[in-house]
Amino acid sequence: MAPPSPNATKSQRVLRLVKTLQFTWFTGHVFVLLGVFFYALSTIKFAPGTKWARFWYRETFVSVIVTYGIVLYRTYKSSSPTTTALLRDDNVQYMIIALLWLISKPLLATLPAFAIYSFFHVLTYTRTNVLPTMGVLPNSPVATKIQSFVDNYNDKFTRAVANLELVLLVRIFLDALFWRKGSWISLLVYGSFMRLRFEQSAFTKLAVRNWEVRIDSLIAHPTVPAFVKNGWTQVKAFLKGASKNTPAPEAKTE
Repeated sequence: MAPPSPNATKSQRVLRLVKTLQFTWFTGHVFVLLGVFFYALSTIKFAPGTKWARFWYRETFVSVIVTYGIVLYRTYKSSSPTTTALLRDDNVQYMIIALLWLISKPLLATLPAFAIYSFFHVLTYTRTNVLPTMGVLPNSPVATKIQSFVDNYNDKFTRAVANLELVLLVRIFLDALFWRKGSWISLLVYGSFMRLRFEQSAFTKLAVRNWEVRIDSLIAHPTVPAFVKNGWTQVKAFLKGASKNTPAPEAKTE
């Protein structure tokens, strides 16, 4: 987006801003944060199954899908990507997962990763677009603090997302073991998603390796039965074999 015209009034600058597709993308992220907040609030009040809670849960993932849809439209509107290229696009992967959670039974653990991404998108857009439109200078205290926060914490929160995604994978796997409704479909789709994340994301690779080291140290304890150690070795061999069969990523997106 071009910088606001110095000759335009504040109302003119605001009107110009809200008419952009990028502002719709920003608004979508705001609604993601609102949805997560109100659904979490319902969960804290032990009422996650109410119509109001379900509304906010669905609203969250509709908003997520809208935001990723806008990114994909802007990325591919002038090109014709192959199906393979699309499936290797991070934005496509997350939009598919959002669709999965939209039609699945509400689960609080599906929300934090999207909330974190939306939080940083909202901060960055506010600093680079909203504040200048309102006449706030780029070197103002509030803009400087936002930039400093993003610079200091973006990678840390991205690492947290990678770990949260692994926790969710474990949760879905346990659901599948108990044959909970829809759990095997979720495991298939989400497992494929995590397989791609491992191949494409340095943060996911680091999280997986950290988990492996921690579990190895636990399994190596003398009190752990031999069959458990052998089982863990076989699981690692299976997972590493599956990751090697994943084609290298070709597309890199924002």
